[in-house]
Amino acid sequence: MKKGFILKRLIFAGPLALGLFFAAAPLATHAQTASNPQFLITWKAADSYVPPSYVGKALPSYGSKITASLELVTQGKILNIQSQTIYWYLDDNLIGGGEGIQSITFPPVGTPPDSLVLKVELPDYAGGYLSHTINIPFVTPRAVIYAPFPSSTFSTNPVMVDVLPYFFNVLSPANLSYAWAVNGQTGGGAENPTEAQITLPSGTPAGTSIAVSVTVENPLGSTVAAANENLIYQNQL
Repeated sequence: MKKGFILKRLIFAGPLALGLFFAAAPLATHAQTASNPQFLITWKAADSYVPPSYVGKALPSYGSKITASLELVTQGKILNIQSQTIYWYLDDNLIGGGEGIQSITFPPVGTPPDSLVLKVELPDYAGGYLSHTINIPFVTPRAVIYAPFPSSTFSTNPVMVDVLPYFFNVLSPANLSYAWAVNGQTGGGAENPTEAQITLPSGTPAGTSIAVSVTVENPLGSTVAAANENLIYQNQL
């Protein structure tokens, strides 16, 4: 390990505000009439990791599977559609269906960032043919360097920063690998290198810029995300 840059073990932080938020996708709806009930389509992505502090919806990325479910509602009551024929389409390609198939699990297709078009249809509904379509965001994994300093300035030496991964197809950040660099100087070999300790040489002048970068990789899924942060050192008065 080179002088001035040490990786140390991180106790993974929870309640951190990062500014990286995606609004949870709303339930899909269909205009309701006496013969045309309301569609309620929900979905979730399996194995799409997000930090505990994240309050948005876990979005699918490479390797994530999506489970979608359907209910029909009229006048506030859920209808029994177990005897209905239900077909599911992804980007206009039939991916499954049959009598009473109200949920389906499928892998996303295409190249993120993109939007997946999921359609469900009931061709033999008593009130007439029914169908509805929703869009599901399909994203690339993200990485965010968490450095909670006002205006990116810090005065402690050494200083600690950590990285938070988003939307990797893993159950835990421990399943990912991390490569840090500070001003082009690399470090490694830590037991759990999701945090970097940056130690500045004695006499470092105020106003010194510190360029921090990290690359996060899923070795099994061959997905990579990178993040960069520029920090400014200010001497303690």
